[in-house]
Amino acid sequence: MTENYNNENFAGEVSEYVVSDKVLAKITKKVVDNVDGVLDLQGGFFDNLTSSFSSNEQSTSGISVNQADKDAVVEAGIILEYGKRAEEVFRNLDKAIKNEVKNLTGINVKAVKVNIVDILTKEEFNKKQKQEEEEKKQKEI
Repeated sequence: MTENYNNENFAGEVSEYVVSDKVLAKITKKVVDNVDGVLDLQGGFFDNLTSSFSSNEQSTSGISVNQADKDAVVEAGIILEYGKRAEEVFRNLDKAIKNEVKNLTGINVKAVKVNIVDILTKEEFNKKQKQEEEEKKQKEI
């Protein structure tokens, strides 16, 4: 007998759980952070810095999620590390996002759509981060 934990009939009632788009975006962010070849999400370091001052929640800027029933489409804008093969990075992202979302939530990711918005070396990216951080500090003064 197959058990279905999210739609279990009991005395005429249906029990279910709902996973918000924000949760799927957070899972996606954690996956993106661990995939080699991705330096950051669209929205970038400055948005992450701003959100870290406003709350303890991790920024999911650059990620959008659309759900229908127990299926989802995840879209992300990324900064690709120069020298990494875009096709290989995408395949790794696609597989990792689909697996992690399915394992943690039971939701099937039908499609992962990635928009490469920039390409930088690690050195260029670190320099850009440092500049944005200094500009942020100057605005606070």
